[in-house]
Amino acid sequence: MKKISALIIVISMAGFGFADDHKGEKKDHPNKIMSGKECMETKAGVAWFLSAADSVFDEIKEHGDMKDKAWNDRKWAEAISLSDLASNYSTVYDVWCKDMINNRMKIRMKEHHKDHNKKKDKKKD
Repeated sequence: MKKISALIIVISMAGFGFADDHKGEKKDHPNKIMSGKECMETKAGVAWFLSAADSVFDEIKEHGDMKDKAWNDRKWAEAISLSDLASNYSTVYDVWCKDMINNRMKIRMKEHHKDHNKKKDKKKD
């Protein structure tokens, strides 16, 4: 009976030993749905869509007078669609990434300011 009681105590103690293990995990903020990499990809997507729309607008400007109405309508629809996609990507970036990046910059500026003040204090000594 003592062996069984000792075994039960050891098994229950092992559970307590692993209970604090979750504290080491770094969790993201619950409102954060995009990583830094995804934010940079979104920003690159905005630039790509704007560039593609700009090239279509240039094509319309260059060849629009020589082409028929159907071609012009297709190109205008393509340019508007690309511009709309750029706008949507910009909105996503603005909502989910801009604050996160601004926060990082504020933290970096504070760290830089602290380092600068430490260097100034060392020079005074």
